[in-house]
Amino acid sequence: MPITLPKAPTPKKNDLRNLTVLLHGGKKLGKSTFCSHLPGAIFAATEPGLGHLEVHQVPITSWQDFLDFCNALVTEKHEFKTIVIDTLNNLYGFCCRAVCEKYKVEYVGDFKAVGKGHVLANNMFYETLLKLANLPYGLWMIAHSVEHEIETRTEKYRKAVPQLPDKAAGQILGMADMILYAALHEDRSENGKSTFRHVLYTKPSKYFEAGDKSGVLPGVIDLDYPKFAAAYLAGNESASGNTTDSETSKK
Repeated sequence: MPITLPKAPTPKKNDLRNLTVLLHGGKKLGKSTFCSHLPGAIFAATEPGLGHLEVHQVPITSWQDFLDFCNALVTEKHEFKTIVIDTLNNLYGFCCRAVCEKYKVEYVGDFKAVGKGHVLANNMFYETLLKLANLPYGLWMIAHSVEHEIETRTEKYRKAVPQLPDKAAGQILGMADMILYAALHEDRSENGKSTFRHVLYTKPSKYFEAGDKSGVLPGVIDLDYPKFAAAYLAGNESASGNTTDSETSKK
């Protein structure tokens, strides 16, 4: 296909339905429930656990199931607006299994060339998800978290990251517009009593993987979709107003 140079800049993404988001955190925090409120959501369900939710879902038990799901999104008429992969961890396992079946080995580490199996799986995983992200739908990828021990010259601490191999995780983190970390947040009252609430962390931290390319979200938001959507809308409106004021002041 010939390349045509653009004649105008690509519009900034300011609609939740256009975003690619990685949402990770501990189990049973409400990540799936949160995503069930996304506009026009359809779940690629790679594991049981959606029984408490009334959602559109397609059971995914193999990599071929996922490819068929992606093909159906492209070829069938539908009104879905947001694709939710629940969970990314299981989907990566299906991808590894498909690579093993193709090359007739038992584990991705069994290839004669060291690391070849993981390279093949990572590439197939990333390329497929990238194509999915380029479709005109939102893409939300739910993943479980795991804590890695980080050691520097001066300190040692633990960091919560998506439960994927490092290189695969790096590819997914790079393509995401937002990386949201779901966790329990402790609030202390004046009398010293603690209460806990489920929240989303949106800004980078040495203790967890998170980030917001839009820059419009507060650092901590309740794990509640209406509150999240309202914060994103308000942040975009504020950013738009600031841009307008800045441009006016330059004239």
